[in-house]
Amino acid sequence: MRVGQGGLSFIELLVSLVILTLLASLALPNFQRLAQQHRIRSAASMLYHHLQLARSEAIKRNSAITVCFSGSGTPNWRYQIAQLTQASDCEGQVVQLIEQGSAKQFPALMLSAHYPNPYLIFKPRRTSLAAGNITLTQGPYHLKVRTWNNGIIRTCSESRLSGVTLC
Repeated sequence: MRVGQGGLSFIELLVSLVILTLLASLALPNFQRLAQQHRIRSAASMLYHHLQLARSEAIKRNSAITVCFSGSGTPNWRYQIAQLTQASDCEGQVVQLIEQGSAKQFPALMLSAHYPNPYLIFKPRRTSLAAGNITLTQGPYHLKVRTWNNGIIRTCSESRLSGVTLC
């Protein structure tokens, strides 16, 4: 009685590898898009929570809390949330640094702050916040974190990101 050997022939193995490579090449762009969407949503979530923190710290401390933006619209952006001796002087003395974010946390993501000044001041009273938005861009995706002068902070997207309301 002859016992057959199990396994794949060289041709069967090559055909399997070609099919696997073809499927991987079709799936890779979708994975890259998902990764971009995840990065931009994560950055927007962090920024949104930091702005909410700034608002609550202003109320808790009964003092102005400033969000200072630097490098807006460049690949080296950063922001810091701090209690300053002069609320509108981002270069001045910091009483206490509360939180910060930068491009190092989210490489290839662009942040652009659209306010009259390179800072945003949260005061203990609700009606004193500047209206504007901060736009986050990752590839073809844009996500905005909007502020209104009544203290409301919201996120929205013009590029139809799943799980984010349209602007």
